[in-house]
Parts: sequence; structure tokens; C-alpha cells
Amino acid sequence: RGGGGDGDESPDYVDYNSVSFLRKGFNQNIVAGMVAFTGPGLFNAMNGLGNAGGSDPKIAATMNATLYATFSIFGVLSGSLFNILGTKILMSFGSLTYAFYAISVYLWGTDEKYASMAIIAAAILGLGAACLWGAQGTMTLSYALEPQKGLFFGLFWLIFNMGGVMGGFISMGINMAPDEERATSVSPATYFTFCVLMIAGSIFAFIFVISPSRVVKADGSPVKFDQTDKSGTVGELKEIVKLFGNKYMLLLTPLIIQSNWFYAYEFGGINGLLFDAPTRGLNSALYWAISGISSYVCGTYYLDSEAVGGRHKRAIRGLALVSIINLGQWVYAVLYQFSTGYDKGNPPDPPINYADGGTYMAPMLLFMYCGLADSLVQTYAYWIIGAISNSPSTLSRYVGYYKGVQSFGGALSWIIEAGGTSYRTQLLICSYLAALFIPPTYLVAKLVQDKGNDVDEEDFANNDAYDGYTKSRRDNNDDDYSRDSESERRRNKKSSRIT
Repeated sequence: RGGGGDGDESPDYVDYNSVSFLRKGFNQNIVAGMVAFTGPGLFNAMNGLGNAGGSDPKIAATMNATLYATFSIFGVLSGSLFNILGTKILMSFGSLTYAFYAISVYLWGTDEKYASMAIIAAAILGLGAACLWGAQGTMTLSYALEPQKGLFFGLFWLIFNMGGVMGGFISMGINMAPDEERATSVSPATYFTFCVLMIAGSIFAFIFVISPSRVVKADGSPVKFDQTDKSGTVGELKEIVKLFGNKYMLLLTPLIIQSNWFYAYEFGGINGLLFDAPTRGLNSALYWAISGISSYVCGTYYLDSEAVGGRHKRAIRGLALVSIINLGQWVYAVLYQFSTGYDKGNPPDPPINYADGGTYMAPMLLFMYCGLADSLVQTYAYWIIGAISNSPSTLSRYVGYYKGVQSFGGALSWIIEAGGTSYRTQLLICSYLAALFIPPTYLVAKLVQDKGNDVDEEDFANNDAYDGYTKSRRDNNDDDYSRDSESERRRNKKSSRIT
């Protein structure tokens, strides 16, 4: 392994108040949120318009399938890319690919001959999104202290989703018109606005994102990160392969797949099918607003709250809360879908507008509920991954696996959508996946310890790893270590194993 990258080595502990603004982990998490605000946040707004803002749902579905397929491949590799290239390059490059995507979608909307360009842009975006999300996830989880991981992710998710909120309201305003002239597609001004903001986000990331080795946590401790040099690339690839045999990751795979699967149904079968363009923009804004706020509340006031119990109890109780709300969403969707009969080939005519009273309220509330459930599932998934390890190098690989497998599930869902599968069938698949992830995720929740460490917890099954860690704590006069009895340490060691 090489040195810390582009910054000087930090002392073991420093006065947090004396650290410069950008070196504080909390502020770097905000920077990550602002970059995501301009990139994937506005991408969510475009998807929230239905049919990716264009006119051909089959092309849009093919684009999404291509995007998620490339995302799934490079997502798994993003942890190693993070360890080799660092945060600045990944965040800046990733944000720029969103701008190219927006330009390509605009051209496709003006002339069908650009459809192939739009699909290529979606593939490039898959690579860029993997870079950006891999870097962001590692920053958010490894820059936070253990009692702050829900707060950090919730705050990031709130800032990021304000991009979708703003984009939705922009699109609504641009596409508003009298009843007889209601827009069925979005205007060029929408895309130009998005492009400018996405390019600005890339520049912002290049200026303000710093190396993890320079970041300091809230207690004054530095983020422990050694950037991998080129000679360590083979070792990184070996670590990626090991992820597919990692018991934590295998048990979390159903949750990970489900966490992005539902977008094809929600944005195609609800927002894209039922509503006109101005209303799709409004719905998109409300969806992402609820998603951002609920993530912050759940992460800060539930998953991080000692009043709920120790971290072990919060893992179990958090899963119960998320599962109940998530399953309730699909009960609501089934009742609405099967009672109205709306489906592919049978949309409402004319499309529903926000001024249509009760006709609008039922599907609008369903879509808002989808935004709530989405945020809770994502927040819990990140939180429990952050509970497994505190090590940036390990978390970067876990987050990479999460984003890669998540995108693989998303790709399958958009392939199903592009294949013409009815929305009723897609709804039933979403409902099944929502129930399927609960048992294996519960097994992981049961293994979460009240206090973690900077070593991958699964390594504690190896005596050498454990003894090396405890020796390090003893040599550094770790206060927590001195307070622990020998019997308690051995008991913690035993309970951290997976059998």
C-alpha cells in the first residue's frame, strides 16, 4: 500500500475545533450531498417525469436497463476504484457523466435518430454513477462516528433528494399550460437547466472533495485510510472476489436487490402511466421531498437514538419498522392497481392532473408512500452496512458490492419493463421481494454488536486478527480497552463470529 494520497498525515488525535472547514468529516459529507444534489438528484427528477423525460417508453426502459447493467458491473469494482483513485476523481468524473446523459436525452427527444446515442450515454452513466456512489457511500459511513452513521446518511439523503425536489418543481413550472394545451412531454429548457447544474456539480467536487487521509472525525480522530498504489491492484481484485463469499453480503443480497427494483414500477406504472407532464413534475418533487425528510428522521432519531436501545436492538427494531412500512406500501398499491384496472395499454384518458380532486389524491398519496418506503429501506441498508465495519477500505468494498448488486436488480426490473410485462405482474414481483428480504436481513441484524471497531467484524473469527487488534488498543492505552475485563473481551470476540 502507498501513502495517504494528496494530503499530509494527520496526528492520532487533534482539536476538532481547530481543524479547517473542509477537513471535518461532517462537512465532507455535506459536500458529497451537494455533489449528489446536482447529479443523481436531478437524474431522479428526470426519471420522475416518466419515460425519462422523453416520448418513447421502450427506449427509456432500454436506457435504464443499460444504465443499471453497467452500474452493476462497475459498482462492484467501485470499492477498489475508491481505494486506488480516491474520492476527488471518482466524484468529479461521476458527476460529469450525468451531464452527458442529460444532453443525450434532450437530443433523443428532438429526433429519434439519437436514440442509440441516448442508450450509449446511459451505459457511460452506469460507470460514472458507480464511481460517484461508491465514493459517496464510503465517505458517509467512514467519516462518521458510530453514533452518527444514521445522521450522516439521513443528512446526505436529504440534501441529495433536494435535487429531485427542485428538478420536479422546475419541470412542473415549465410544462404548465391551460387544460386544452396540457403538455405530454417536457421542454428543452428543462434539459439545459439540468445540464448546467450537473457540470457545476462536477467542478464543485473537483474543488472541495479532499483525500480521506486528511479528514478528521468529530472526536478529533483521523480517518484511517491508506490509498492503494498501482502494485496493489491485484490484491484489490482478490478482495472483490471475496465479497461474493462474505456471509454478511450474501445475507443482505435480497435486501440490496429489492432496494432499487421497485423504481421501474413506481416511475413507470404510477407516475409515468397515470399523470400528465406537469403533474409528474409535481409528484416527483413531493416524492423526493418525503424521501429526504423521512431518511433524516429515521437515521437521526431512530437508528442513531440510544433511547431506542443499544445498537443491537436498534438493528432488529429498525428492521421491523422498515419492513412493516414497506409491506404496507405494496398492500396499498395492490388495492389501487387492481381496483382501477389501469395498466399498460389501459391508462386513464385524459391523464390525471393535480387539479382533478379525489381522482388525483389516491394515486398521489400512493406515490408519496412509495417515496417514504424507499427512503427507509435505503437508510436502513446503509446503516446496517455501516454497523458491520468502520474501516474505509472495507466499507468501500461493501458499498461497492451494495451498489453493484442493487443495480443488477434494477437492470433486471427495467429489462422486465422493456419486455412489455404488465404493471400488475411487476407489482406482484415487488411485493414478493419486499417480504423475501426480511428473514436473511434479520440474521444480520442479530449479529450487530453494540460497539464496533475499525477491523472488519468478520475477521474477528480469526484469532490473529482479534489479538492484533486488542494489542493495538493496549499499546495505545485505549480507555475502552482498559475498562473492559478479560472475560468481557473474550465474550465479545466469541459473539462476533458467524456460525
